[in-house]
Amino acid sequence: MEAGRRSTPDTGLGREHVSVIIYYPMLGLLALTVALSSCALSPLAKRSAAFGNAATVVVRDSSNAYDTVERVTYQTGVSFLVLDFDRSGFDRSKIKPFLSIHDLESRQRLLRGLQVYAEGLADVAGTSALVTVDDHSKTLSEALVKLSDNAELKSVFPAANESTVKGIATAIDTLAKILIERKRRKELPNIVGKMETVLERLCGLFDEDIGTRPENGHSGRGLRNQLWNEYDNLIGNQTDYIAISNSRLTPAEKASEIAKLPQLVSQQQSADAALAATQRALRQLVITHRALVQSTDDSSFRSRLYELIGDGEEIAAFYSSLQTKGKN
Repeated sequence: MEAGRRSTPDTGLGREHVSVIIYYPMLGLLALTVALSSCALSPLAKRSAAFGNAATVVVRDSSNAYDTVERVTYQTGVSFLVLDFDRSGFDRSKIKPFLSIHDLESRQRLLRGLQVYAEGLADVAGTSALVTVDDHSKTLSEALVKLSDNAELKSVFPAANESTVKGIATAIDTLAKILIERKRRKELPNIVGKMETVLERLCGLFDEDIGTRPENGHSGRGLRNQLWNEYDNLIGNQTDYIAISNSRLTPAEKASEIAKLPQLVSQQQSADAALAATQRALRQLVITHRALVQSTDDSSFRSRLYELIGDGEEIAAFYSSLQTKGKN
């Protein structure tokens, strides 16, 4: 376990009752507990319930990566607008998103699909032997089917090659079908088995989408590259604003504006760390699901689950902190 990470609770796997408790240290939420009776459930059902609850948290908070980048991109556009207003007036072209609404919604829909799978996995392993399909799952499944079209995927993920697009399309189609199946507890092995490749492909897609930050003179890619560069622009614009307004600022005002520069640097580092933590959580999601499918050893699965729960706590804390800083 990494230094500084809170210890994760005992899931109780292998005991008479199983409890999965996920803490949200920065959010002030109540602990989430799912109690399962081992006398009625198989080891796979118990592990599936634990995984489903932990995965739901990770996938839900992963969508914050996109929200964070869009928020900083907007802030940068506003800073350019303020800096150039006397010369250019209100230039609408300076306010534009990083991803189009369509592309952002497509990604959020994929994440929502994974979240519904995780929620359904927890439900089907719980007290009900049969989980029926609700209208939301049907609608989401239909949307995913449309997204799985190769041409549509190529427009949303233009950097992906043909082989990658075909693999992603197959994964999305499988996910769409699973979401509208009436899930029975006895079918758990088949459900989680079919989803192993799906999770590997889709989590890998999001990992690639988040990308890398610029470093040592080399450009980055994806969300982390966009985020880092936008913060560099914010810092540059703030520096220019201080220089342009120098004669009009009182000493106290100038000191206040200068103090914003190290704050922006700190926010840049924290936001990039949040995106990097999201990547680690998505990779751990795949590893834990693989252990769920392949491992017959509860202790092996439990150690993976602990890491997944810890990653969920970490990214929840990161994004909560970023939202707090953004309001200051």
